[in-house]
Amino acid sequence: MAGNWLSTASGIALAAALAAGASAQDAPTREDVIVVTGTAIEARSGETLQSVDVISLNDVVDSFDGSLGASLAALPGISTTSFGPAVGRPIIRGMGGDRVRILNNGVGLVDASGVSVDHATTTEVLDAEQIVILRGPAAIAYGGGAIGGVINVIDGRIPTSPVDGLFEGQAYAGYSSVDSGHQEAARIRTGVGPFVFQLEASHREAGDFDIPGYAESARLRALEEAEHDEHEHEEDEHEDEEVTGTVPNSGLTFDTLGAGASLIGDWGFLGISVRSYDAEYGLPAHDHHHDEDEDEHEDEHEEGDPKIAMEQTRWDIRGQFNFDLGPFDHLDISSGIADYQHVELEPGGEIGTLFESDGWEARAALVNGHSESRWNGSVGIQMLETNLAASGEEAFIPPVSTHDVGIFAAQRYDLDGYGFDMGARVERRELDTAIGTDRSFDTVSVAAGAFIRPADGLFLGLSLARTERAPNDAELYSDGLHAATGTVEIGESTLGKETGWALDGTARWSGGAWRMEAGAFYSRFSDFIYLAPTGLEDPVEEAPIYRYLQDDATLWGGEFYAERDLTVIGPWALVGDFSLEYVQGETDSFGPLPRMPPLSTTIGAELQREIIDLRGEIVWAADQDDAADSELPTDGYTMVNLSAVAHPFGSDTRLIVEARNITDEEGRLHTSQLKDTIPLPGRSFRIAILQRF
Repeated sequence: MAGNWLSTASGIALAAALAAGASAQDAPTREDVIVVTGTAIEARSGETLQSVDVISLNDVVDSFDGSLGASLAALPGISTTSFGPAVGRPIIRGMGGDRVRILNNGVGLVDASGVSVDHATTTEVLDAEQIVILRGPAAIAYGGGAIGGVINVIDGRIPTSPVDGLFEGQAYAGYSSVDSGHQEAARIRTGVGPFVFQLEASHREAGDFDIPGYAESARLRALEEAEHDEHEHEEDEHEDEEVTGTVPNSGLTFDTLGAGASLIGDWGFLGISVRSYDAEYGLPAHDHHHDEDEDEHEDEHEEGDPKIAMEQTRWDIRGQFNFDLGPFDHLDISSGIADYQHVELEPGGEIGTLFESDGWEARAALVNGHSESRWNGSVGIQMLETNLAASGEEAFIPPVSTHDVGIFAAQRYDLDGYGFDMGARVERRELDTAIGTDRSFDTVSVAAGAFIRPADGLFLGLSLARTERAPNDAELYSDGLHAATGTVEIGESTLGKETGWALDGTARWSGGAWRMEAGAFYSRFSDFIYLAPTGLEDPVEEAPIYRYLQDDATLWGGEFYAERDLTVIGPWALVGDFSLEYVQGETDSFGPLPRMPPLSTTIGAELQREIIDLRGEIVWAADQDDAADSELPTDGYTMVNLSAVAHPFGSDTRLIVEARNITDEEGRLHTSQLKDTIPLPGRSFRIAILQRF
């Protein structure tokens, strides 16, 4: 198995790295200068009009929690979907799915994660060197679909700078108690003349995870008990089926293997990479519909559990070419081509549904911003083509080909004390289907904003964007049972464009002992596309019918983060932090939008010194009573987490020990389709080590 050899190789690499780290523990640390490269305008993270987080490698391993969404969910304004521990797609300010673009080195994933809530993304957190998160409309940079924001995972598989010495790299190993899970990752980079080569691999494996009590929520159990009171002969059977303590069929195995090479010089760089991705994970609470009688259905489940097996091969090309051509400094290019498929395996092991997706995405941008110029920005073109096909008894979408072409321009004019941002994008989308209902859309998105620096350490920004989003393949062409959600989903091939106006304000202040950032937004949509219950049931599938509709909608809210140096206790510095996030979303005709995250806050305190940091935090989520008609309210929760990060062999070593949810609190994510059947994990202990060399 790939996991076995990787575990062994990672252990050897980690041991060698620890030895190297011990001999280099007195080496001075380098100051990181973070520059945001996830937008069409390059700027420092504290100088962007919209709220931006740049997650470093250290932050990635500290917050690692399996899926991409779960690993980022602690950030203000970020939440996650959840279909078990293997599947978690980020939600930004209440918007997810096609409205949040997940990128790998600036181009799309070319997978099927946006089609269904039980499909994992083909990006691994442990492969990342940096993750850039942009909240608010990013349509200018990445298309009308990115009206909620962008998650750009930068993995460094294509080297962009020479190697310092003979070789460099890192090794990671971790263990979590709640699922008996272990993770290993290793990366090594070496250079020969102007060529730099990289090899990397990761393995992640876990069993069924533990929960504090019942898998089903108290609200759902009460409803079921009320129904069973009408059919008393079913009561005993129901009690026997209750799941407690552990969520069955929630195990997973993920493997990646990649290599890259670059030619690097004063003129820039040009590189190519390839990566294979393999995954298999269970579908807890997955509702498969069968025609067999009850006894046959039970016999099938004795043979095994429903699973998804995924694989993807992806090639990427990236480059930067430096030159002096009028106002332009360099040309950036990036492209990815991928072949993806996954099968949904029935309990007996046979293939129930096969999803296949292949395609490519390419992007090129001319970047301007001479050091003596007050103008900074880019103009460029972005193109993609994807082909999605599904076959089998649960194929709820016909074969669809999507073609997008977009041209964009964005500029910043900075006058030191104040400045302006502006941009526009024109895009065309064409969708071709096997059922003959082809559609095409022309969209235009524009944005403008202003910022001011009224005092040292203070930055204020306000932006207004008008975006247009074309409907995607699932919204247009879904037609059948979606077993992951237990619903029949009906698309509408006549859907029109979705238009949004978004007002976004940002304030940042850093001075003395304080560091603070606040963001607020108000978005008004015309013809907002969403999946709504019809109140009807399909007589054949015996499942409720949902239909994609359009209605005007409003989303508003914001997030706040504050950090303060509290005091010094001997060699220790005590730092406190506080974050708060809130979002509200509703349609004009049908009330609240489904799966809106609740009000939540985190209060933390950290004792810091050179060789170790100790942290404690309380995470509180409010009740979500403002639920859509199709969902139950969700009770809030309070969780307590403790962690320690040590550097026993110098700054190149990072040893993490943490206890999550130490009170074993039951918590449920209102953003999850499975919130009433699967809670968050119970008490868990984690130990991990990252070693650079």
